[in-house]
Amino acid sequence: MIQETGDRILNELERRFGGWALPQILRWIAGFQVMSWALSRFSPEFLEWIVYDRTAILSGQVWRLMTWVLFPTSDFILFVLIAAMFMFFINDSLEKQWDSFRLNLYVVSTVLMLSLVGLLPFAEGAGSLLNNIFYSAAFLAFASLFPDYVIHLFAVIPIKAKWLGFANVALLAAMIFMGGSPLIIGFIVAVGMIPFFLVFAPTFVRDYKTRGESAVRRHRFEQETGDPNDAFHVCESCGATEQTHPEREFRVTADDRELCDACRQKPAEG
Repeated sequence: MIQETGDRILNELERRFGGWALPQILRWIAGFQVMSWALSRFSPEFLEWIVYDRTAILSGQVWRLMTWVLFPTSDFILFVLIAAMFMFFINDSLEKQWDSFRLNLYVVSTVLMLSLVGLLPFAEGAGSLLNNIFYSAAFLAFASLFPDYVIHLFAVIPIKAKWLGFANVALLAAMIFMGGSPLIIGFIVAVGMIPFFLVFAPTFVRDYKTRGESAVRRHRFEQETGDPNDAFHVCESCGATEQTHPEREFRVTADDRELCDACRQKPAEG
């Protein structure tokens, strides 16, 4: 119900303001991060003019409310380029799933929430933290939409996006509890992740309920058939079951169709 209401609101907003959306917004951000790194090689003080600085913002340098997201991810060009290419991939996958307007809304709202919370008196010096939260929000959106997509870590180690997502959450938790001010850092992280929770919390709740209902259905099914070896999960697209393809995960979609992970929508190819 909540998700349907949210979709109706987003559809209306897209009808009115969809023409303002910037296609490939995360690609633009990643590209400007590379450009910022290059400019910093010629003018080292350039980065000091775009980094998030609460005191400077309150003194009138309001451009910093947005330019901090263009700060390069590293001092080393190899890491900057790898991060940019990965951001390109995330952009294409999210844009294919959501379209440009909804991706713009997610990215801009995350940046705005972080920029505003950074203005609070106790958030002085939180510039690097804001960048980390922004990257986490982008990646966790991808990991939530495509949990079974295999990413080759360091171009060698295959690992599913959901496990990297859990690792990302663990890193955020480590920043909170090891940063010296757990309440302050935790509050900043929570505020910055509000757009993520608004988008994905209803889905997480629905999936939790679906798993519970599935367990009840399985118990009832086994009681009625008397044969625990009969297939319980059957993919409506390819016919795979948990017996023929035990490595696959089966989920019930929003339109009440049971699909295996191989048949659910895949992200855009990088």
